[in-house]
Amino acid sequence: MHSLTRGALTGAFITIALVACAQPPEEPASAAGAEVAARYGDTVITVADVEAEAGGQLVGLYQQIYQVKDQQLRQMIYTRLVEKAAAAEGLDSTAYLEREIIGKVGEPSEEQIAQVLNQYRSQLPPDDAQARQQVVAYLTQQARVQRETELRDQLFSAAGVEILLDPPRVKPEITAANPSRGKADAPVVLVEYTDYQCPFCVRAQPTIQAIRQRYGDSVVHVFKNLPLPMHQQARLAAEAALCAGDQGKFWELHDWLFANKDNISLDTLTVQAGELALDVPAFTACVNDGTHRAQVEADTAEANGFGIRGTPGFVLNGRVITGAQPLETFIAVIDDELKRKGLPLPGGQDAAPEAVPES
Repeated sequence: MHSLTRGALTGAFITIALVACAQPPEEPASAAGAEVAARYGDTVITVADVEAEAGGQLVGLYQQIYQVKDQQLRQMIYTRLVEKAAAAEGLDSTAYLEREIIGKVGEPSEEQIAQVLNQYRSQLPPDDAQARQQVVAYLTQQARVQRETELRDQLFSAAGVEILLDPPRVKPEITAANPSRGKADAPVVLVEYTDYQCPFCVRAQPTIQAIRQRYGDSVVHVFKNLPLPMHQQARLAAEAALCAGDQGKFWELHDWLFANKDNISLDTLTVQAGELALDVPAFTACVNDGTHRAQVEADTAEANGFGIRGTPGFVLNGRVITGAQPLETFIAVIDDELKRKGLPLPGGQDAAPEAVPES
């Protein structure tokens, strides 16, 4: 019994020693240094793998998280700068803001009141006095918001505030096959994903034109396609524009398509190709053969991967912007990108945005 026990113990010690000395299975090189989400057997799945698989489902969430952080960060800075400025003058924050905002906003002019009354009269109370009171309150509030924005900008500028919180970014693939306007090495790259039959895309065109006029060589505009299934001729239009591009007339047909979104067919495209002095047989062969179908499909897949499934959609230096946003939205992002690169803003930092005509 004793010898058997010793043998059993010796075997046990050998087993323990072997287990202790055994090396764990090596993780794949792709997982080395990465945050591991799960493992089973020899398989390792990293957080990066999950994020890549989820793709566009996460882009919008990351953007929302960034916006919350950015807004909170700017509010924290603003609050502290107001406290400092108020203390320097022997005031509390409330008294300082009342002086700098409420005290510097006058009554709206009769011209302003009349303009808003005329524009929104059907949505206002039927009683003229009540309607006027509501309009005056609205204009006063708008003026206070504008004044607070000016004060915030002044305090940030005087303090030399530098926002280092970087937004989430995606990486569009841009090649010579993608039509573009502007210098290839521009510091700001605006990628547009659009549908020629989308009314909101039509509405966005003056905004893009205003951006190009405002920023000049600082912005390059890259065009990509996102034809939606609900628009029957959108894919045909997308491929046709690229076929026109083969003959150096992409932007000419691009403009015609947006101006004639409800009159797009192979027949009207053929007629317009002739009007643009294209080689019509070569153009129609390009369209009929689906020469650029793969490119349109690649554009669509890329947009979807970035969470852009409606039109128009934009990627501005990797930052996703969805919908026909007003010019001010683009100006805020472009100015921020230029500031991050230490580049000057057009017309000075306080330049007012141009008005954008509605289509």
